[in-house]
Amino acid sequence: MAVDLRELARAVGIEGDYTSWRGEPTKASDEAVRAALKAMGPDLGIDLEAMDGDAAMKAIETRTWAERVPPVVVAWDGELDLRFRVAADEDRAWSIEVAAEDGRTFAARGMLFELEADGHEHPGGKVHCLRHAKLSLDGALGYHELAWSCGEDTGKAMVIAAPTRTWGSPGTFEKRWGVFAPVYGLASRASGYAGDLGTLRTLFEQVAAWGGAYVATLPILAAVLDEPSAFSPYSPASRLFWNEMYLDLPRFAGELGASVPEAPAPKAGLIDYRAQYAWRRPVIDRLAKEFFADRDRTAGVAEWAGPRGVFDYAAFRAIGEVHRKGWRGWPASLRDGTKPARTREEAIALCGDGARVDTHVFAQWAMQDQLGALQGGAVALYLDLPVGVSMDAYEVWRWRRLFLTSLAAGAPPDALFLGGQNWGLPPMSPIALRRGRYKYFIDCVRHHMRVSGMLRIDHVMGLFRLYCVPEGRPATDGVYLKYPAEDLLAILTLESRRANCAVCGEDLGTVPPHVRPAMERHGLYRLHVGQWSFPRHAGQPSEEAPAGSIASLNTHDTPTFAGWWSGADIIDKLDLELIDEQDAHDERIERAETKEAVLAMAPELGEASALADVERALIGTMAELAAGPAEVVLVSLDDLALEPVPHNVPGTTSERPNWQRRVVQWAEALDEATASPAAVGTIAAVVAARRTR
Repeated sequence: MAVDLRELARAVGIEGDYTSWRGEPTKASDEAVRAALKAMGPDLGIDLEAMDGDAAMKAIETRTWAERVPPVVVAWDGELDLRFRVAADEDRAWSIEVAAEDGRTFAARGMLFELEADGHEHPGGKVHCLRHAKLSLDGALGYHELAWSCGEDTGKAMVIAAPTRTWGSPGTFEKRWGVFAPVYGLASRASGYAGDLGTLRTLFEQVAAWGGAYVATLPILAAVLDEPSAFSPYSPASRLFWNEMYLDLPRFAGELGASVPEAPAPKAGLIDYRAQYAWRRPVIDRLAKEFFADRDRTAGVAEWAGPRGVFDYAAFRAIGEVHRKGWRGWPASLRDGTKPARTREEAIALCGDGARVDTHVFAQWAMQDQLGALQGGAVALYLDLPVGVSMDAYEVWRWRRLFLTSLAAGAPPDALFLGGQNWGLPPMSPIALRRGRYKYFIDCVRHHMRVSGMLRIDHVMGLFRLYCVPEGRPATDGVYLKYPAEDLLAILTLESRRANCAVCGEDLGTVPPHVRPAMERHGLYRLHVGQWSFPRHAGQPSEEAPAGSIASLNTHDTPTFAGWWSGADIIDKLDLELIDEQDAHDERIERAETKEAVLAMAPELGEASALADVERALIGTMAELAAGPAEVVLVSLDDLALEPVPHNVPGTTSERPNWQRRVVQWAEALDEATASPAAVGTIAAVVAARRTR
C-alpha cells in the first residue's frame, strides 16, 4: 500500500495524529484509523476496504476535484468570493447568479482569475488550483440559491450570506451578571419536588429584582423518562424538542380550569425521574385531552406543529412507549424505512395511538408557549446546546445517514481524565451534514434561539473537529473528525442576528490554537472558570478573566465552591481512583496554600467579619471576579447555598448520582428577607462591582 493509511485518512478529514494536552505528539492506532475510514466510506461513495491505498486516494481526489463548487459556500457580510476547482491550465469562462431570500437577484460573469495552487496533482496528472469569482450581494443576508457555470459545467449550491459577528457580541453592552441553576434542581412542593418552568419563572423574577440579566441553566431537551429511562441533559432524546417534565402543570391546569393532584413526597433526597414522570404523565394526558376538545385549538396547534416535525416526533415517542425500548429494539418495519409523519393522521397511522400523539404534540406546544412567555423582560434565558444526541434519539432513528453510528463522540485524555472520555453520542457526518445544506443544524440552533437571549455551544471545538472513539476501542484510542467550521460559524452568526441572541462557546479542555481566534473574530463569548485561576500565594490576585468572556467560579462539571473549599473533590478523585494517596497529599498541600491566598482577598465589611472563612472567601472571590473585565459574571445558586456536592462528576455514570440533586433552599437564596448573610453579601458585592464597570 504505497499511500500511507494516515495520509488517506487526512484526505477525508480524519486526523489520526494529534497533539495531546501535554503538548506531546499522539497517534491513534491503525485499527482506530481504519474503523473511522470505514465509517466515512458510505458518505464518500467509495468502498475504501476493497481498494489499495493508491486506488483509494485517487478515487478520493477524483471525487473532490470533480466537484467544481462545494454544495455550500459562505458570503461574509454579503460579499461572495466563489472559488472554482479547476486544473491550472484550464482557461474557462464563468457565470454566477444568486437568488436571494428577499427576491432580489445578483449576477456576474467573466474569465477565471487569481490562480491559487494547492500543491497537489490532479488525478489526470494536472496541477490542482482554485480560481476566484467575486460578487457583491448588496448586504443581503440569508440562505440564498446559487446557480453557476464554469465552461460547460453547471451546478447549484447554497449561499450562507452571514454577518461576520454575532448579535450582542463582546463590547456591545455594559457589563452584566446572572445566576446559574439547573431547572430540575429548582424544586418546590407544587412542582412535584423537582423543578419546572414555574419555579424557573420565580427565579427570573428574583434575578430581575436584583438587576441581573441572565438565568443560565442546563439543556432542557427531550428525554425518555419511563422506559428506558435516560435523564442526562447532555445525552438528549432530541435536540429539536423540549423535555415535557418541565411543564408548569399547575399554571396550565389553572388556565383550563383543571386541577393537579399533589405529588407524592420523595422517598429519598435525590430526584427520582421515573416517579416524577409517573406522576406528571397522567396529568399531561388529561390536560391534552381537555385542550384538544376545542377544535379551534386543535387546528391552530396543527398549523404550528406540521412544519416543525412535531407530529413525527410524537409518533416516535408513542412507538417507544408501546414497545418500552429504544428504536434499535423495535420491529424492523418501524425501525427502518418509515416515512415522516407530517400530520396527525399520518402520525396515528405510523404508531396506532392517537391519544399518545396528542399528548406529545400538546406537551411540545405548551413547553414552547411557556418558554416564550419568559422572554421579553429584563432577564433573558441562557440556554445550552449539547454537542449531540443519544444513540436512541429521534434524529438517529429518522435521519440514520446523518450520523456515524459506529463512532462515539468524546474527549481525549487530559489532566482530569487520563483515560479519555466516551460520551456515547454518535457524531454527525460532516459530508452528510453539508450535503443536506445543514438543515438539521440550523433547526437545532433556531429551536434554542427562539426562547433564549444567550446560547452556549457545548464543546465549541466540535464546530472545528470532534474527538471520536470507534466502537470497541478504548476512549484513549480515538481520532479527530474535521468539520466545516466556516459554514457552521456562518449559520451561528446569521441565526444569532435574526433572533437577537448572543452566542458563547464552551472552550474548556483541549482547545486547538485556531479555535479562540475564530471565536473572537465572529463575536462568540468564551468561558472563564475562576476556580482554576485562584492565586497560589497570599497577596497575589487571581488571574483575570479575558475580555469578552463569561466568567463563573465553577461549572456543572467542577466542584462547587464549598466542595472545593473543603477538599471534597480531592476525596472524590481518590475514591474514584483517578489519583493515588501521594497525589491526594500533594493536592491538599496546594489547596491549603490557595485557600490562604483566597481568604486574604476576602473583604472585612460589616457582618462579613463574623462569617465563616468559606463564606468570606465566597464573597471575596465573587467580588473580585465581578470587578474584572469579564462581560458577564454568573453566580451559582449552589454556591450561595454552600452546597458541597456537584451536579455531575464527569466520567462517571453509575458511580455517582449525577443530574439528580436538588438545589438546597434555592427560593430563599435571593430573597433578602430569608437569604443567609453570605448569600446577600455575595450578590450585593457582585451588583456593586458590575455597576462600577
